[in-house]
Amino acid sequence: MKKFLLLVLSLAALSVIFILPNLEIQTVLTDTEEMNTLSSVDSNEISQSTIAEKTRYRKSAQLILEELIEARDILDSQSVDKWGDSKFKSALKNVSEGDELYRTGDYLESIEKYKNALDQLVSLKLRGKEIVQQTISESNKDIEKLDSELLIPKVSSSVDLASLIEPDNEDIILLKKRAKNLPQLFNQIMQSRQLIESGNFYDAKNILTEASLIDPNRLQTELSLNELQRLIKEENFTRFMSQGFSALNKNDFSLAREVFNEALITYPNRSDVKEALVQLETRQTSFQISKKIAIAESEEREENWQKALEIYESALLQDSTLTDIQAKLINIRIRAQLDKNIQNFIYNPLILSSESNYQSAKSLLLNAKRINNQGVKLKNQILKLSNIIEDSRKLFNINLLSDQKTEITIFKVGTIGLFEKYTMSLIPGEYIAQGRRSGFRDKRVEFVIEPSQTIKDITVICSEKI
Repeated sequence: MKKFLLLVLSLAALSVIFILPNLEIQTVLTDTEEMNTLSSVDSNEISQSTIAEKTRYRKSAQLILEELIEARDILDSQSVDKWGDSKFKSALKNVSEGDELYRTGDYLESIEKYKNALDQLVSLKLRGKEIVQQTISESNKDIEKLDSELLIPKVSSSVDLASLIEPDNEDIILLKKRAKNLPQLFNQIMQSRQLIESGNFYDAKNILTEASLIDPNRLQTELSLNELQRLIKEENFTRFMSQGFSALNKNDFSLAREVFNEALITYPNRSDVKEALVQLETRQTSFQISKKIAIAESEEREENWQKALEIYESALLQDSTLTDIQAKLINIRIRAQLDKNIQNFIYNPLILSSESNYQSAKSLLLNAKRINNQGVKLKNQILKLSNIIEDSRKLFNINLLSDQKTEITIFKVGTIGLFEKYTMSLIPGEYIAQGRRSGFRDKRVEFVIEPSQTIKDITVICSEKI
């Protein structure tokens, strides 16, 4: 039985040696060591159950050792000495102690040591993953923040360490590339912040646009650009509004409307822009009305009543609430009509040959004289109309010439008859002399008598046979 046990133990030892040739952790006992261990025990004391138990423990120990070696090699490849050296050494110490227990045949105790060591190595592997994830999280946050130059070496060292642990991690690879550009990116960001503080938003935007090309993955750069765009937009809006009100105060309504409309394009829903445009229309209307009233008053002083009337009425069309103008227009209309009627007689004095027009002119003259505070123009009109009325009833001589065969009639005067020469007196006006003769076509002659004219000859002879 003892020989069988020795054979089993020897085969197990050899298999471990061949399976784990590179094992630096010396845990496998040689056949001699195993024999020596068994020799110390009385063969009569070794039962079948004890042999089976020790074989089971030995196999368990070997399985754990395989996991230990795998974990150790992985951690070595991850440069564990740079981030978990003390714990790694502690694990190796447990392995060493387990080895010693293994050599003395205390397999159960060695298993405990190996398990402790494995737990430590597994914990280190997990810690490595934590370091990588923490690096990804914190480095991204630091890059987004990037408010201190000290963050540059912090990110670089963290990323370098994480790349040792997981060199193939895509996030770490990207972070490593980003970390290289951090000095340049930091300078751009600092420049942009200084420009923003000084109110130079356009240059700050250009700098940040360059920064976005340096690191397209930095979200804060995009957010800052959006904020800059808002600030630029707000700055433009404020400038437009300021220019608009400045132009409005100078009554430059065209410019005011132009810049207010620019402000409206910038912020279509801003109530203050709409209020400014309403104010513009009100101010412009008020200004135009004031200007019209000033011109109308000037025309009124010059006694240009018709022009004054037209301007006042135009002002009322813009603002029908101008009660003072409405009241004033009563007199303005009277004066305008008076002026128009007087000028009509002055420009057409011959119409006074009509009795009705003559009486109208006399009545008009009387009304004009009744007006208080007569201006120079009205006084001159009264004088001219008075003279025209007087001249309109003066008689002026004319010579009618015919052939004693043509019967002469003057419309509105009467039939004169046949004659060779006839002298008569007529008041100023327009006349028509008509000649009739049997067998001949009628003859019509129109003539005018003016107050200033000398005696004139009018010939009326029917000479065209039918």
